[in-house]
Amino acid sequence: TYAVMTVYFVQGALGLAALARTYFLKDQLGLSPGEQAALMGVVSLPWVIKPVYGFLTDGLPVFGYRRKPYLILAGLLGSASWAFLATVVATPAQAVAASTVASLGVAMSDVVVDSLVVERAREDESAS
Repeated sequence: TYAVMTVYFVQGALGLAALARTYFLKDQLGLSPGEQAALMGVVSLPWVIKPVYGFLTDGLPVFGYRRKPYLILAGLLGSASWAFLATVVATPAQAVAASTVASLGVAMSDVVVDSLVVERAREDESAS
């Protein structure tokens, strides 16, 4: 249950990080509003293919686990991408790559946690 709460909290807190990213793209990288909109279109692509993550976690267990390794991987991807964005990124291409991988991490963790919630709800007799 703590994993579920943590993932949803992080998703909410990332709204502040997205605001900071907008100013970074404008002030540091000099991107116009149109360029930023195009970048955000690319960054949102991992959310479009969310069903693929569900099929992946359901059909390809890692070390016998179907959820935990993917949740850990998603957290590591997201954390590393945001750290890279905050410290290393100096070009728009790097910003697109880091932001897209960060978006992938959040989208994947969202799918994994949602599937955990569904599994728990199926086991809980009061949920039916």
